[in-house]
Amino acid sequence: MSGLSSKAPKTLAASVAAFVVVIAGAAAGTAGASAASAAADGPVVYYLDSAAGDDGAEGTSADAPWKSLAAASAAPLVPGSKLLLKRGGSWSGQLAVSASGTAEAPIVVDAYGTGAAPILMGDSEACVDLRGSHIEVYNLQVGVNRDEGRCSWAGIKVGGSDNVVERNLITGAAAGVYIETGARYTAVTANDFVDNNHMSKLTPTDEDPNDDSGAFAMLVQGDDSNIGWNTITGSVAFSYDYVFDGAAVEIFMGSRNRVHHNLAIDNDTFTELGTSRKPDGTSNDPDGTSGNVFEYNGIYGSRARSGLVTRGPVHDDGRIETNGPVFGTVFRNNSMNLPNADAEGVVCDAGCTNQHLRLSQNIVLAGKKSAYADPAFTASDHNVFYGGQFQMSAGTANVRKDPKFDPNRPLRLLSTSPAIGLGVTAFDDIDLDGVAVGKDGRIEAGSYEYVAAS
Repeated sequence: MSGLSSKAPKTLAASVAAFVVVIAGAAAGTAGASAASAAADGPVVYYLDSAAGDDGAEGTSADAPWKSLAAASAAPLVPGSKLLLKRGGSWSGQLAVSASGTAEAPIVVDAYGTGAAPILMGDSEACVDLRGSHIEVYNLQVGVNRDEGRCSWAGIKVGGSDNVVERNLITGAAAGVYIETGARYTAVTANDFVDNNHMSKLTPTDEDPNDDSGAFAMLVQGDDSNIGWNTITGSVAFSYDYVFDGAAVEIFMGSRNRVHHNLAIDNDTFTELGTSRKPDGTSNDPDGTSGNVFEYNGIYGSRARSGLVTRGPVHDDGRIETNGPVFGTVFRNNSMNLPNADAEGVVCDAGCTNQHLRLSQNIVLAGKKSAYADPAFTASDHNVFYGGQFQMSAGTANVRKDPKFDPNRPLRLLSTSPAIGLGVTAFDDIDLDGVAVGKDGRIEAGSYEYVAAS
């Protein structure tokens, strides 16, 4: 359905580093020199004010803040340092954090003061670039949803490991959060992803019929990420190649990522997974793509056209699937209501087998096709499927009935739902509402335990 992306639209490793050095030297030399002596005594809190700041100031108090992202990017951060941006302010360009904290003393980027979240916008590569490790980013607005000033590739790019992105508003990018290959243990939690609907590549089909890409809330190429408790809306954009494109969580060459307890509304696809191979079968992904787990996610909306897309190694006609195979994907206790006439709930093709996917205790309602998998795939149990065509083996204890969603409470269940008590395993302690799983002695299929409407 959607276009997988093998990399950012350009590689800037050396050029971005050089750019930061140039602007830091030109605009923040005084600030860097004055702050260096303070940093020598241990971690320092630095302040940034886009209206009243001065890069010639000390930058170490709210009364003497710096002004520019150049000064902030050149700050001599050490483990335990904080970089605070004043609420109500806005900056155009890139905030680059190259230093690393530690597990015990992370580097923290946060807001201070009162009012609206500080806005970072207007960079063509990444408005926030986390090159170091053990960095935590909170309470920012990253990007704007308009052509002028958007973060036109990534809102936040994560290159280091053990980084945290939490409680931010991220909007208007081609990839709201981009977790690069090599990054590990990234936590992306409790953020609002809104209208990351920009296409990084959009060309007419007569130029290339299969290259459009973008509109990702998250593009995950790293491993071992924790992606949970986010609200993700509007990751969908026009595509010449696919009519529409976009995804809430796109996993390409990433492994062992856990995607859980997210609410995804009106994204073209919830998740598509892929690896990278040449047409001759040679891999561009040495460690493969495997072991990704999706659980307790709520997925709905009239614009959504796909829930889960994954694949095996070879098509029926013998063609190599260049984005496959993807191994060991686990999809359990998710609820999906996709009434769009073109919507397909679960798709696993190109020689899909039990090695590639396991479906347990989900509710899948989709207008065109509730489920498709190749005949060898049988690892499906205790799910509710409903809607369009069902092209999958019967599996074990699956039910093909109306799940009876409550029309007044999206994805919650009516008392007559066949999903109530259908589950047999508590895969998590709490559901998407924070209700204890199995609290009444029954385990439901889907992302919500049954709770009567009040």
